[in-house]
Amino acid sequence: SPDGKRILTASNDKTARVWDIEGKQIAELKGYTSYVNSTSFSPDGKRILTASNDKTARVWDMEGKQIAELKGHTDQVNSASFSPDGKRILTASDDKTARVWDMEGKQIAELKGHTDQVNSASFSPDGKRILTASSDKTARVWDIEGKLIAELKGHTDSVNSASFSPDGKRILTASSDKTARVWRADNLDELLSRGCQWLNDYLVTNPKDLETLEVCQNKSNLIAAAPFLVQEGENEAREGNIDNAVVTFHTAFKWNPSLKFDPKLKAQEFANKGNAERLIAEGETIVKGGNVKEALADYADAQKLDPNVEISADSWNSLCRQSSLRGYAKDVLLACDKAVALAPDDSNNRDSRGLARALTGNTQGAITDFEAYIGQTDDKDSKAQRQRWVKDLRAGKNPFTDTELKKLQN
Repeated sequence: SPDGKRILTASNDKTARVWDIEGKQIAELKGYTSYVNSTSFSPDGKRILTASNDKTARVWDMEGKQIAELKGHTDQVNSASFSPDGKRILTASDDKTARVWDMEGKQIAELKGHTDQVNSASFSPDGKRILTASSDKTARVWDIEGKLIAELKGHTDSVNSASFSPDGKRILTASSDKTARVWRADNLDELLSRGCQWLNDYLVTNPKDLETLEVCQNKSNLIAAAPFLVQEGENEAREGNIDNAVVTFHTAFKWNPSLKFDPKLKAQEFANKGNAERLIAEGETIVKGGNVKEALADYADAQKLDPNVEISADSWNSLCRQSSLRGYAKDVLLACDKAVALAPDDSNNRDSRGLARALTGNTQGAITDFEAYIGQTDDKDSKAQRQRWVKDLRAGKNPFTDTELKKLQN
């Protein structure tokens, strides 16, 4: 005990016991259903903390009466210790986590990241850092909120224990690889600050990485990164991952509470956009294969899902031309007009609309479009072909016989 007058023991007989310095038993702490792995006194010597294979840690008074039970671990608890000020409790477990609790047994933080059991966990002398040792061959340093600060890599086997030096400037680790190692801890804050500063611009524009690197999160970069996280959520929704998008949007709200939108409605909106974009892409593909009716249906469905869906001039032009060649000119005149409106200087769009206009009886409109094409193209054969079409149209003839249309399809 802190005053040197008591001894505390832990046993596989499912009990912990308090003894005086002559070896006389003072109290027996009973209630566990499995081995008791560790025991420790509080800094003031008035409380006892135990950890057990029954997945719990417990707080007792000096007479052996249970005060609190810390429940939450999903595997055996290997160690439990008080913070230097006696206001927090730290546990390490085979469930690959360490956890911080208050004195009433309420969990405050969960330290997740180790890939194997956590064999020990301890506070730094100032209580501002946590050190864990794991069978994943690493020791790790965390802040009191559970954000990872540093990973100590180098051991080739399980790290069984780790502790800070009394001044907090060194870390000592012991491993099943038959070595103990000493590490510097006094410059971690400086290195961390510098590293986060170097990464700041990258983390703001790559919010998913910022989300995982919690130690670099501060108020200013979280606010700056929130719009980029919203974009990530929009992309997730576009790809059909609506639930993931909603979670991402909620995280963005945490980062910047001033954001104003409904996460579920926004996720559905962008899911519709994604579905509309996929329908347009499908329509572009199948119209080239001659499935005009299906393509027209895809375009119509896309615009119902998202009236503002972005359709390129090339896409409208493809629909205009391929449909016109297959007898659907009347159905795609609007598509032809949109292609020209979006890219009025593209002679191909004028050419396709000229075809649709000719096939629907708008002779003068067709002549105007073909002449625009003739004036821009450098292809002698294409120019001569359009000149023949214009000559026939001026003479009141239809240049687009079935034979001519089949040639154009090919």
